[in-house]
Amino acid sequence: MRAKQRTLLVLLGLIVLAGAALALLTLANRREEEAASAAEAGTIPLSSFAVEDLTAIQYTWQGQTVSLAYEEGVWTLADDPDYHLDQTKCDTMAAALADLKAKRRLEAPAGEDYGFAAPLLTVTVTAAGQTSTFTFGDTNTVTGDIYLQKAGDGAVYTAAAAKAGCFEYGKAELFEPFNPAGITASRLERIEYTLPEGETVRLQAVSVPAEETEGDSAAYTTVWRLADDPDAPLDQEAVDALLSALGGYVTGQITGADPSAYGFDQPLAAVSVSDGEKDYALAYASGADGYYLRVEGDGSVYTVDGTAAAAFVPAEELKS
Repeated sequence: MRAKQRTLLVLLGLIVLAGAALALLTLANRREEEAASAAEAGTIPLSSFAVEDLTAIQYTWQGQTVSLAYEEGVWTLADDPDYHLDQTKCDTMAAALADLKAKRRLEAPAGEDYGFAAPLLTVTVTAAGQTSTFTFGDTNTVTGDIYLQKAGDGAVYTAAAAKAGCFEYGKAELFEPFNPAGITASRLERIEYTLPEGETVRLQAVSVPAEETEGDSAAYTTVWRLADDPDAPLDQEAVDALLSALGGYVTGQITGADPSAYGFDQPLAAVSVSDGEKDYALAYASGADGYYLRVEGDGSVYTVDGTAAAAFVPAEELKS
């Protein structure tokens, strides 16, 4: 009996020792992973500030200089504040600079350039009244890391290439697509547009009974009808194309534009729509470089896909 007890005690002791060994191994592996992760991200601080303290970022990439201003959590172009910026891309840039760490510090040998003579990217950031400038050069073909220098520091550093990659946008790529009129197509009740030939097409959303539902209560659905020919069946794809154009996003923006330079002296369609609470007026036009949209009360001209402008067709082409 005592022999069995001793055996059980020995086995329990071995189990405890094995558990302790496993815990130590797990802890060691976790520390190794954390160390590897830190090394991958970089451990040599080059900048450290709160994003809230940022006031400006200016960078030059592929010969184009972009100047961003930051105030009360909103990014704008310093020289074009009405331009609709992609806030997420700007936030990513700010995050990359706020905690910029290098992986290695090198003493540059004489005559070695590392790509700084013709840099890939130059970034100047102002935060809490302090300004720092970083120059990004070549990429190490073996590690994939990028070389960079900080103004006032003669050393060469390496960092993750993503620290520079988030700045690889010109002004056009920083535009965030949106609907400048603020139209929600599913809420529209009336659509009216005039074509170059003078024809005015008027459509009205109406509720009609759908199939009977359980409990014999009638369900209703919304359909579009021509105001001048309400009994004419309409091509649903053509109607959907109209709604998609009105509720869709623009792809670019020209602020302070001369409308006549983009074809608005002879628009493809002059449009008026209503959702029952608000009226909207807009126009589509074509120019040498594409198709454009203007919204009443907005000084910008917006670029749109050609399918949006092509959706505004004569009444006969709306009929099925």
